[in-house]
Amino acid sequence: MAKNEVKFWWWFLAVALVYTGVFLATRAASHQTVEWRRVLMDGHRAAAKPVNLTNVDEALGVFTDDAYVSPAGVSYPADSPIAGVALALVDAQHSLAPLKVVVGHSDAMYDNPRTDPDLPLANMFVDALRAYGSRYFKVPMDFAITNFGGIRVPLPEGAITLDDIGSMFPFKNYMCYVRMKGSNLLRLLEQLAGTKAFQPVSGVQVRVKNHQLESALIGGKPIDPQRVYNVTTIDFLLDGGDKINIGALALDVKLSHVLLKDIMLDYVQGCEARGEVIHAAADGRVIMEED
Repeated sequence: MAKNEVKFWWWFLAVALVYTGVFLATRAASHQTVEWRRVLMDGHRAAAKPVNLTNVDEALGVFTDDAYVSPAGVSYPADSPIAGVALALVDAQHSLAPLKVVVGHSDAMYDNPRTDPDLPLANMFVDALRAYGSRYFKVPMDFAITNFGGIRVPLPEGAITLDDIGSMFPFKNYMCYVRMKGSNLLRLLEQLAGTKAFQPVSGVQVRVKNHQLESALIGGKPIDPQRVYNVTTIDFLLDGGDKINIGALALDVKLSHVLLKDIMLDYVQGCEARGEVIHAAADGRVIMEED
């Protein structure tokens, strides 16, 4: 083999090894497992607080001629990065002002841990969904179902703003009306019974034991497999969202242009107009037991 040919093959082999290494490294990186975890936001270092229309200085700090003073009383030069970030946040409050309008009040902070089948916050909302569906579609809704994942943050204690409502329901999930035979409604409830967390439901009393559906009542009576029931739900659950396929169980479906956040806003504003402070509670609608 000629000398130049030997050099060529050595050069070719080196390049091939480099490309192989890059390929393998990229492949390994693409298969790395990323672990996500929730962390409670902590503003204690700066003493930052949630912002509303009346407490910007208290929540975000103040500016003097040559410095920024944080809510904790720490002073930073006006040209420092911290002062720059604080100024951007303060300036943004003007455009965010419409979202800080108070639309209602709550007697407590209601969380959404997604593991409790009788969760006060979810009960309150899915009841509001069923009531809204009855008014909107002009038929009494026997049953309603939504999903825990659609509620992204807790309902705060005290004043509730438009921003809170939007943060709770950020997705474009639309209300819909489904007519469903009792036999298929029982199939849906049996599916939910087999999961770790029974999704939020309204209009039904359910008892589950060892992840098997033992009983299900609507209007105080056992579900009739031959009867057609009126169901309010969301389009996300029609075709596989959260592994639920209500559309496949339906006799027919009517969609709407009403978002979940609109329904929650209607509920909160209705309570405020009546002078009611929002209260949510567990009521035993879903009982799950294990031996």
